[in-house]
Amino acid sequence: GIPEDATLLLSVGELNGNKNHETVIRAIKDLDVYYIIAGKGGLQEHLQGVIDELGMTDRVKLLGYRRDVAELYQAADVYVLPSIREGLNVSVMEAMASGLPCVIGKIRGNVDLIEDGKGGFLCEPTDTDGWTENIRLLSENKELCRQMQSFNSEKIVQFGSSAVEKCMREIYQDI
Repeated sequence: GIPEDATLLLSVGELNGNKNHETVIRAIKDLDVYYIIAGKGGLQEHLQGVIDELGMTDRVKLLGYRRDVAELYQAADVYVLPSIREGLNVSVMEAMASGLPCVIGKIRGNVDLIEDGKGGFLCEPTDTDGWTENIRLLSENKELCRQMQSFNSEKIVQFGSSAVEKCMREIYQDI
């Protein structure tokens, strides 16, 4: 039910307070974008209530647990992760490997993956206005999205298994 030319945002992660999905839901209220969230968790009913309250049931979908996440990355235009805290987040790395520009929380782990303005944008997790502006910018500027897609596809290589294995060998050879 998503128009072919629509901007589709994707988040992959548990529906809990740490993942902070509500910030993005509120941030896109007045934007012409669609948002899908793959994951389940204790905040599902609360988030659905927020979606209903804001009149966004046609544009925001809670998909639950999915086995087709790779296809969701391919369908999406922008990856968003408004988490309050993370380690080195696998879903962001998957999004980068899928060639998606990312709008993610400016927190530990994420700042190691996304270079602000090059592979996406880093936002303070609870800055709804910041999320709105960065998502708006990407939804309105397809050329910027393409540049970020290319940047992320190249940058993620340094986090691949062969690069990490080489780094680990170098570390242990020096001991």
